[in-house]
Amino acid sequence: MAKAWIVDRWLKKKTMTMPDGTVIHAAPPAAVTRALANSKDSSKANVPDEYKTADFGRGKRWQIKWFETDAYGRRRVRSRSFTKKKDAELYQTAISDEQLSGKYINQDDARRTFAEASTEWRSSQHNLGDSTAKQYDDTLRAYVLPKWGATPLTKIDESAINEWVNQLKEGKAPFHFKEHAHKKPAIPRPAYLCQIVNSVFGGVIRYSLKRGWIQHDPMRDIHVSRKDPEREERNKVFLTHTEVEALAQAAKELPALGKYERDRKDIVSATAIRFMAYVGTRPGETWALRVGDINTETRRVTINKTLSKDGRKEGPTKGRKSRQVVIQHFLMEELEELMEGRSIDDYLFRPRRGDGGISEDNWRWRVFYKAVESAGLGDIEGLRPHSLRHTFASLSIKAGCDVVTLAAALGHVDVSITLNQYAGLWPDRLDEVSDALEKDRRQELG
Repeated sequence: MAKAWIVDRWLKKKTMTMPDGTVIHAAPPAAVTRALANSKDSSKANVPDEYKTADFGRGKRWQIKWFETDAYGRRRVRSRSFTKKKDAELYQTAISDEQLSGKYINQDDARRTFAEASTEWRSSQHNLGDSTAKQYDDTLRAYVLPKWGATPLTKIDESAINEWVNQLKEGKAPFHFKEHAHKKPAIPRPAYLCQIVNSVFGGVIRYSLKRGWIQHDPMRDIHVSRKDPEREERNKVFLTHTEVEALAQAAKELPALGKYERDRKDIVSATAIRFMAYVGTRPGETWALRVGDINTETRRVTINKTLSKDGRKEGPTKGRKSRQVVIQHFLMEELEELMEGRSIDDYLFRPRRGDGGISEDNWRWRVFYKAVESAGLGDIEGLRPHSLRHTFASLSIKAGCDVVTLAAALGHVDVSITLNQYAGLWPDRLDEVSDALEKDRRQELG
């Protein structure tokens, strides 16, 4: 990329033909340039016509020109005009330095707004599940674009981001709610604040940095934690075998949700509760299961998809990997009742009407929370459908399950996730290990 150069828009070289036929281009003499510089009115300056350009006296005299390459590899000339030559020279130096150092941003990108960048960022995310994609779109619309949408990327700096984060924490940040215009924003919990700032806003910034639309990362020194340790511990509920059974029985006694009724008892919900507590599936994974996912001979269930909370759309699991988990004998008997006479393509857990999947949002309020109260578990803070998955982990650990096996059953992509969640549930076996080592030593050494 060539350096920037200065063009005099008012004066030009005089073309002359010498006696021998040679054509030369003579620059305006010093007297002419001084006359123009000292004149407040260019039209009155003593400048011969042969040195005047077609733009003489019009617009700003000094123009900086330089080459730049756009995102498609096309080379074009850019320019900017100045009244004073001194200002033009300073800008020329700045442009040349940016070009040589690799920090130059082309003019289109310098004007690119956050909203424009966010549109391209979202279209580049092909690996998001439907639920996550919707969360990102909602977060962009509700909290991010109202603040940053019209702002050029190059104008976003660390201090402005810090001010915005503090506004979010106080519930005073700009917002827009599509369906509830009267609604006021609540102070976001740590995990959601992290999603707003790090995942969505930060995602657009990182994408822009990668594309070369900005040269510096304004998020580099901004850290928003997604964890609220006290809240996470409160929400991590582990039920006992007795409590799981009480919850399942309470759900069974509620008005029937399942199509396969026994004296107006909700067999479907009761079995689903036991299933989540003893297989460890997430709620969306549970409702996405088909009859064909159950192998009655090996007592294995294949988990490879999840159902949206409204029960209308399927997508990949959170870890985007298929896994198999063993089903206990008592639970297998209940599932065989539900599967009797059913097609392998039918949902394993079906609502009372229709062939679609169960809506998690609907089931949570119509069945689960009512069953919690009916079972006398209403005083357990944080008890929700996902608590059944935590219960599976705690009961498995109590039964002697190791971390690798548990991680595989839960579908964690890394055992560190399992350890971060449940490390405190494994018993302290230091004395046991020490005794075993000493025993082995005695046996080997005599």
